[in-house]
Amino acid sequence: MIKEEWFKYLLGLYQANNISVDEHDELFEMIASSDYDNILDNAVLFDLQTGNESDDADLPPHIAHDIIRNIYESEKNVKMILPKKKVFPMIYRWVAAASVIAIILLATFYYQTTNVTLKQQFAAIIPKYSITVANTKNEQQLVVLSDGSKVTLAPNSSIHYSRIFAGETRDVYLEGEAFFQVTKNPVKPFMVYYNNIVTKVLGTSFTINTNKTTGNVEVAVKTGKVQVFENEKLLSITERTNKASTILTPNQKAVYNLNLHLFENNIVEKPERILPNDTAVVNTKEVLVFDQEKLRSVFIKLQSYYGIDIVVESTNLYNCSFSGDISNLDLFSVLKSICIATNSSFEVNGTKILIKGNGCDY
Repeated sequence: MIKEEWFKYLLGLYQANNISVDEHDELFEMIASSDYDNILDNAVLFDLQTGNESDDADLPPHIAHDIIRNIYESEKNVKMILPKKKVFPMIYRWVAAASVIAIILLATFYYQTTNVTLKQQFAAIIPKYSITVANTKNEQQLVVLSDGSKVTLAPNSSIHYSRIFAGETRDVYLEGEAFFQVTKNPVKPFMVYYNNIVTKVLGTSFTINTNKTTGNVEVAVKTGKVQVFENEKLLSITERTNKASTILTPNQKAVYNLNLHLFENNIVEKPERILPNDTAVVNTKEVLVFDQEKLRSVFIKLQSYYGIDIVVESTNLYNCSFSGDISNLDLFSVLKSICIATNSSFEVNGTKILIKGNGCDY
């Protein structure tokens, strides 16, 4: 599918309020690139001319729904007092472009205001006598904590922690982006506080960052298992009763939507092979050559390598055979090769992969 058609598809999902968090992020990254202004302009113009409204808009980062409705109501009122399109065709185009500009300006203002408030609230919960390490370089910086845990700070990121973890938990406070390699200690959980969420681990490696387009927080697990939940200290009393929480395993990520207070679990962009005990990532490439191997056997092996469930739409797919050397291919490239050979397709559904096709009768 060409990029323009994919953009229209995502825009349609957004307008139908049927878009996932990842698709939402991708759509607004495409909008931010300005490469699809004509398509967006025409879509807004069509809405104005047909009287459509966005009843449940959620423009990033966290723009209020009523802002969008007010903009559309304003544009419809303008449309009522302007001459028909065939007399002044450029008037409508100007109104559509103006609405897009207004939305962007309002979204930017709203995000900056919200972001400042969130930073102030987060700063208030950081212990007064914490050690602070700020990475002011243009390269990653390694920080080794007293328990042996390692934190790789991205540029323009900071971490706050105690010199010695004397309490029942090992608490650190992160601003920005970092990759954690946590030393195992079952009796003293490692807690990472990051804006509105807390990540709880016993021993694992994972990454925390914020999507710069939407403001959504992402936690991606490389090894081990983590629990991610909302930070009660930054929630209202009402919100605490419905505190969002999720558990992640290797090659899974959770995207936290600050505005909706929910997590959406998915598969990371580049899944890596893991050892059966989830303690480390396989560094050496194993020779993977299949010779007329049934897909059931192939999928079982891939599941054990990546810790990701692979399900089939039709059990007839298990009758198909696959031959090929996939030793140097990543998971998604492997799946593409299998699908081409078996006239099937695949899609990511949450933390699972669905193989779609009629399969083979033999």
